[in-house]
Amino acid sequence: MAQAYWSSVFTSSAADLWAVIRQFNGLPAWHPAIKTSDIVEGDSAAAPGAVRVLTGTDNSTYRERLVGLDDARRALTYEIIDSPLPVRGYRSTLQVWPIADTGGAFLTWHAVFDAADGHTVEQAATAITEGAYAPAIAALHQAVR
Repeated sequence: MAQAYWSSVFTSSAADLWAVIRQFNGLPAWHPAIKTSDIVEGDSAAAPGAVRVLTGTDNSTYRERLVGLDDARRALTYEIIDSPLPVRGYRSTLQVWPIADTGGAFLTWHAVFDAADGHTVEQAATAITEGAYAPAIAALHQAVR
């Protein structure tokens, strides 16, 4: 399996950053490439097994399942069921860590996946990190001040 990773330091507190990240149905509030998010399966957006359908600003669609939501560890894990990304078997975790000496937060976004047929691991990793993670985290800095 291949991996993708991105991280960033925030001036906002871990609690404030986690309040935004933990909203499985909240991507349109901060991800610049996501126009809408609808929960289409499951009882709530916070229950493992919930499925969201994301619509991108380019009208692409992503179907993703919430695998785990751990408030104590400030970790949200999801998997892609279907998307235009050149990946299969994608599972990702966003985790928020407090920074003791500044009162800020450290966010990690890590995924494991296989490259889809006809694509290299490098193409898949670049699509994830540069196409999704980097712009999302840059926008998240603006959303959580």
